[in-house]
Amino acid sequence: MNKWIDPDHVRRYLNRADRIPHRKEGERVLLEHLPDTVNRVLDIGTGDGRLLSIILGHKSNVDAVGLDFSPVMLQHARSQFAGNKNVQIVEANLDQSLPKVGTFDAIVSSFAICRNLAK
Repeated sequence: MNKWIDPDHVRRYLNRADRIPHRKEGERVLLEHLPDTVNRVLDIGTGDGRLLSIILGHKSNVDAVGLDFSPVMLQHARSQFAGNKNVQIVEANLDQSLPKVGTFDAIVSSFAICRNLAK
């Protein structure tokens, strides 16, 4: 069973997410490397939308799409961005072809980190 569909697993992860070693440093580096003229960002494995939220805090005029397959994480992300017309949260399983969501100036992901934590 994939643990990311288990609400208890997601809750435990979200409760410890801010304590992941070097996470904030990595997020700071990500912001430093975003193009100055970024207009559209894709977040693969968006989870609760943490990276999108950080990016939008840094560049508020960005249009963003977050992809995830976990119903629990999708609910968190949709709740976080409810009413934000610049953010689209899309259900997508990375084991399948990506949905047609357009083109992007930047693609971000913390998927590898989350995947290692699921073990």
